[in-house]
Amino acid sequence: MQDFVVLINLDNGVCHALARQLRAEGVYCRILPGDVSADALLASQARGAILAAPATGCPAHVPQMMDYLQAGLPMLCLGDAALTLCRTLGGELTGTMEGGLVNLTFAQQDPLFTDVEAGEHFLPAWHTMSLPSSQGYPCAFADDACIGFHVRQRNVWGLAMPLERNDPSASQLLINFCRDHCGCTCWWSERTFIEQAKTAIADAAGDGEALCALSGGVDSGVCALLGNLALGQRLHCLFVDTGFLRENEAEEVMEAYQQQMGLNVRRIDARAEFLLALQGVTDPGEKERIISSLLRDILRREAEALPHVKLILRGTNYSDTPTPEEALPFPDGIEIVEPVRELFKDEIRHVGDSLGLYPTMINRQPFPGSGVASRIMAAVTAERLAILRQADAIFRREIESAGLQKRLWQYFAALAVSPLPGGGYMVILRAVQAIAGGSGMPARIPSDLLERVTAEIARECPDVQRVFYDCTPSKTYARMIGISPE
Repeated sequence: MQDFVVLINLDNGVCHALARQLRAEGVYCRILPGDVSADALLASQARGAILAAPATGCPAHVPQMMDYLQAGLPMLCLGDAALTLCRTLGGELTGTMEGGLVNLTFAQQDPLFTDVEAGEHFLPAWHTMSLPSSQGYPCAFADDACIGFHVRQRNVWGLAMPLERNDPSASQLLINFCRDHCGCTCWWSERTFIEQAKTAIADAAGDGEALCALSGGVDSGVCALLGNLALGQRLHCLFVDTGFLRENEAEEVMEAYQQQMGLNVRRIDARAEFLLALQGVTDPGEKERIISSLLRDILRREAEALPHVKLILRGTNYSDTPTPEEALPFPDGIEIVEPVRELFKDEIRHVGDSLGLYPTMINRQPFPGSGVASRIMAAVTAERLAILRQADAIFRREIESAGLQKRLWQYFAALAVSPLPGGGYMVILRAVQAIAGGSGMPARIPSDLLERVTAEIARECPDVQRVFYDCTPSKTYARMIGISPE
């Protein structure tokens, strides 16, 4: 890997936004946890570090701050991390200011601010700072009060302000730090990533073969295409048909990757095996566990049946958190490689586009690993799967015909056993819009569309007694609008 900086994660939202901003400017970065040691920081061979903290006006918890300073790397402490740096150097937080519009100015003689424009910005609650002159000097001001400083004789800065995502001056400041003070070059791009991933896969496989499990999602699809670039027909792609995909999805996956993309894909029909494993299981968590365990068993079984396989490609992205079970080793001599492990979902989609992956695969809406089985609020049976798939397809078809899918994060149907006399089922429709902070709010679907969906479900699925639309907000969104306690 070429030159890069690290982001020390003191806040997920801030850190992820900065990572995207840096990579968009061609600067590669890696994310390290907020409690990373100075030794681990140096061992990463990064050329500099950015401490990514929110700007709440309260010092961030950075127990390793002095160790980071002594490590000698260029360092940029943002938001509340700047307050911590100030205190570590013997400075004082001289006053608390309420959030609002302020006039930001910068010391133009300071090289960090070359081509960074002054002007009005909104700041949340913030502290002014005072540092002994022997330790540093002010370099950033809000209405003439110090909110940023440069540590004397070091390439270390503290800026108690957030960097706005769409602000060209914020991007310029980051570039100045990474390029001029860390010595980084702007080499990062989707094409560069593809070439490096291709080389890494080829080196790991050597003269052997590799295995990749295709789920139909963009993560595994991009991994498969990268493996195909590196190994060609030495990559064995397995598509395990669990029986829990949406209507016609299994056929669409095979058509896209085998017929159109030319990958070496084999479909494993495990529908009966999975249905038997879930017999009588109603708890969603237990369904997820059983399905994941069985998928891993099938993958191990297939890997053992291919004597020349030395490598397994797994589509883990940055936001995924593998369970201990997922981390269990495969047969001796088989290495697990995660080509997109350091990428965010939107970056993986860009890579998929560069590789020629079809838009229907790139833009596939989030789907649980347990598939529609997790959307049956009862034991899973073949009858219930068929009813849910049909109801879900009707809803999705109407959403897409109306052109609403572009503003929705998810839209799907779930199935429950009806408590009403006569038995039968209830279908619950759900459509969610993603908002800031990773939460979701229920989408306002036109009533005539819901009426059409209800009528068609009643006509095509006679065992469905009732159709409901779920207006319940996510827990995060409920807290945001004040209808749920903290």
